[in-house]
Amino acid sequence: MVSSSKVAVALVAMCAVMGTATLASAQGSLVNKEELQLTKTSQRVHMPGLRFDYGFSEVFGLGVGYMYAYETTFAFAGVETLFRAGGGADVSFVVPSDWGGLEAITLYGRGRLSGVGPSGGVTLELGLGGGVERRGVVPGATIGAYYAGKQFEVGYFYQAVLQSYRPAWMSTHNVGLRFHIPLMPH
Repeated sequence: MVSSSKVAVALVAMCAVMGTATLASAQGSLVNKEELQLTKTSQRVHMPGLRFDYGFSEVFGLGVGYMYAYETTFAFAGVETLFRAGGGADVSFVVPSDWGGLEAITLYGRGRLSGVGPSGGVTLELGLGGGVERRGVVPGATIGAYYAGKQFEVGYFYQAVLQSYRPAWMSTHNVGLRFHIPLMPH
């Protein structure tokens, strides 16, 4: 007579084999093998956009920008990751928070490097330029980090003055919002 422990071991082994075969079959029907292959697409794109900045010295910057970027998208298992590198220029009109008049017009050349996944990513930015005010030209530089989506960025940038005095409209610490409109990919 066969002991009950040997029967139990045999039943567990049979269930394990059948369960493994069933799971393997189900997995094969649920997962598309083409999705598990890494694909890569690259393009160049023109990106005009809108800019809104708030300086902690109580000023607003409202403007437009343009960026020419090189994008590479990697897709694996239905998840896309976008890498973007580009350069461009931003023009902003700086006004005080009480909208009392135009303080300056700024023009910055900027380089941006981005990595964006399904739940967002990060953009790093360096800029060089300055502002024109009633006393003349004020040279400046910026460095920033932004939370990024494919068509927007929101984050912080530091603005350094490249001369001996800092005008009141040129905030050191700023929060920026950028919208990009990708056009003419090629």
